[in-house]
Amino acid sequence: MSFADQLLTEDMEPLRARLLHHPLWECIINGTLEMARLRLFALQDWWLVHQAYRLDALAIASVSDLDVQELLISKLTPKIGGYTLLLRFGEALGLTREDFDTVEPLAGCMALTTFFYWMLTYGSIGEKLAAVGASEDIFIQICARVKPGLLQHYGLSEEQVEFFTAHDVIGERVGPIDEALLQRYRTPTERQSITRAVRLSHEFELMFYDTILTTPIASGHL
Repeated sequence: MSFADQLLTEDMEPLRARLLHHPLWECIINGTLEMARLRLFALQDWWLVHQAYRLDALAIASVSDLDVQELLISKLTPKIGGYTLLLRFGEALGLTREDFDTVEPLAGCMALTTFFYWMLTYGSIGEKLAAVGASEDIFIQICARVKPGLLQHYGLSEEQVEFFTAHDVIGERVGPIDEALLQRYRTPTERQSITRAVRLSHEFELMFYDTILTTPIASGHL
């Protein structure tokens, strides 16, 4: 079962399948994605990861219910330090800390980031939770698919791809919290708004992956 399935008013499986089997991931799985584009993914994903604490902090600050705040805080805790694993992955690909510190977001990356901030600013509590939670849930599933390809085709070690393994561990701790939070928002109107948030989250994430796969990379740039 995927994120919020019991609440959704639309079938999201076709959209999720497009994310899980996006050509970007299929190329990693079969070893045909060039190293330069894998570096591009690491850098663009760093931009998103770099926003994670801010996004969670805004979600916590936006609610007045203390029980919900505590659940959101407990959802943030397992993610602390995760960014260091992405740095390690990038270093294994030949990137430097300066590369990460100076990264500029591509259009698809910025679109996904802006969507999250828009939802946290204007969405209902259920929409805020759904927008970010749906993205986290699908990326956990993606990580499980691509990790073997990274080990097999790109000469990386288990330690170097721990960023992908860690998402599975985070999911085991965060999933039940998401379920507990979403149980509070089950009216027909809330279910419709949560469904819209999940659909948009997945659609913006598709734009992000499309951008990684189609952006021209100048020779020697990455």
